[in-house]
Amino acid sequence: MILDEITTSVVAQLDDQAKLGVQVENQNEVPETGPANRGLWLRIPNVTAVFADLKGSTALSSTVSPEVAAVAYTYFNRALSVILERFSAGYVEIQGDGIFGLFSGKGSMFHAAACAITMRSQVEEIVAPRFKRDASVQWDLKVGVGVDRGTLIVRQLGLRGTKLNEVWAGKPVNMAAKLSSVAAPNQVAVSERMFAGYEVAAKMRQRALIWSCGCNGNNRGAGLSAASGQTSKLWTEQAAPKSLGLDFGSVHTRKSGWCQRHGAEFCEAILTGRRPAG
Repeated sequence: MILDEITTSVVAQLDDQAKLGVQVENQNEVPETGPANRGLWLRIPNVTAVFADLKGSTALSSTVSPEVAAVAYTYFNRALSVILERFSAGYVEIQGDGIFGLFSGKGSMFHAAACAITMRSQVEEIVAPRFKRDASVQWDLKVGVGVDRGTLIVRQLGLRGTKLNEVWAGKPVNMAAKLSSVAAPNQVAVSERMFAGYEVAAKMRQRALIWSCGCNGNNRGAGLSAASGQTSKLWTEQAAPKSLGLDFGSVHTRKSGWCQRHGAEFCEAILTGRRPAG
């Protein structure tokens, strides 16, 4: 009987794995693929996860035709894949109506921050209007982006003869996904440990990440020179929702994207820690 055969196969797999045991090796950078060696996992410290979620995707799929929904998913995921690649994510994975990227190495938390803000801006300014035009609908595509940092372990899992998939175990991806649900439409949400890193960053990065350029939406202002305690703070702190099981007490959210005039210099300052030339 098929159930008896399944039980026999499952027990055999578990017996085989128990004999092999599990080995964990340390690695400093996020690999493009996890190890396929049986029993071997890689441990990578200080990984920053950026998780972007297509807001209202369930309502979208139930409201529009399958063809229009397919356009939405395609535009959303392809655009954000490009952004993750351009900001040098070490690993990218699409999960239906969400996509995440992993950053490691020197400056990775700042590349991840700039990436998250860019996702928010590009969805609102480029992806959503293009979807409306090409699909001939009035649906507003919106994104919620979550960012967290910590240690991950990874390996490929799957049966012989079937596609092997990376399995990432650890808090950052899970917490970033939960933060993306906390984020309101077209917002970025980061854990308090991420924001604490922004607050102690070098002066130029801190200015570009936390403070406004002083434009007030009119494209006039001093840009990075104005970005200090004299201008408005771009982030709002709120208590972490207890229902989500987050392992930190507060969440910092940002609703603004890049300023049209000063965004490029702010982004470069976040990435390099220096004021852009010129």
